[in-house]
Amino acid sequence: MENRIKTEIKSIAEKNRIVNRIRDTILERDSFLLLGHKDPDTDCIASLVAFALLLGKFNKEITIYLGGPVMAHFGYLLSICKYNGISVAYGKLPKGKTYSAIAILDTPKPDMIAQNDEIAALMADKDIRKFEIDHHLEGDASCTGDVGYCLLSEASSTCELIGFFLLKLSQQKEKFGKTDFFTRNLALAIITGIVGDSQMGKYLKTRREKFYYKIFTDIFDTLLGEKTLKGSKNLSSMEAVFDVIQNFSVREKHCFDGIMQLKNTSKSIYYIAMDEGQSARFFEDYGTELIVNVSKAAADTLAEDCNKLGLVVYYDDPSLSDFVQFRLRRSAKYLHADLRALLPGLKIENGGGHPGAIGFRVKKEDVKNFHGFAEDIVAQMEKLLEEMKA
Repeated sequence: MENRIKTEIKSIAEKNRIVNRIRDTILERDSFLLLGHKDPDTDCIASLVAFALLLGKFNKEITIYLGGPVMAHFGYLLSICKYNGISVAYGKLPKGKTYSAIAILDTPKPDMIAQNDEIAALMADKDIRKFEIDHHLEGDASCTGDVGYCLLSEASSTCELIGFFLLKLSQQKEKFGKTDFFTRNLALAIITGIVGDSQMGKYLKTRREKFYYKIFTDIFDTLLGEKTLKGSKNLSSMEAVFDVIQNFSVREKHCFDGIMQLKNTSKSIYYIAMDEGQSARFFEDYGTELIVNVSKAAADTLAEDCNKLGLVVYYDDPSLSDFVQFRLRRSAKYLHADLRALLPGLKIENGGGHPGAIGFRVKKEDVKNFHGFAEDIVAQMEKLLEEMKA
């Protein structure tokens, strides 16, 4: 398969054509499988739920596939699925179902898709339409959707792009009349993804990102407030949503505190490097989903403590991959660096993300002296950051 690098769609006309092709797929196809990335984060889960709710307006058959259990604080999103009769499959697809279209959401590249052998066979079926919505560009990000069916843009989140897609549909009165696309639960899912991925806008750098973030948070936060019954205990604002996302369970807090005890510092980077033995103990004690999500939270905290960058490094569970994983996050106050620009200087090919957060990975066999390797990566980053200032 040809590798198609993800880049910004420069032409408004082409973006509109892609919107219309995805719209027509929704109207013409009957049964949809929704896929996100492995170890899904807030934006990924919220994108799956938001798009499933959109498909539900057209009475489509919908299955969201998750590789396994997800963090407890996503419970309100999954409850929305249950309430709306949306099937959520963990590890295995429901028996006897067929699919005429697959939506790939918030997933940088094909090998990061949460899937099993059955889904891999569906992805290879040329009769099934594959379309994609994603905000991860450049780096090693590459398209999975069919040519002409990839809605890509450097937005705050994939949920912001789904919000954009909804606005475009709502303007097409000739096709949809007075259809109300903006229900409370759809607004809630979109707000969740937008504020979760950008940490309430803290990690946005460019004027464009901030401009569109404000537009979409204003729209969907207002909708959420208007459509939530007064006096109910339901989430009614983006601040309330963000609080839920940020809250740790006791077990998550215990894991987070254990990881943070391993903190190291350099001039511009606070970092945690878990060697193979330390990583294995954390995975054994807490499991994959929790470690992945807590590691991202730790990188956020390190970045804010440093006022520049936070880095967490760990060995993947051997049952998952043969990689050492790196998670790098930028502080809300440190806006001059696009973190993706570090990857070429580090000679990293397997990595990507967006300006304020990147992930990359190195083969375990290429790491002979782990702590020396991690220290060398940090030293190279420090040098690259100085060169960016010049």
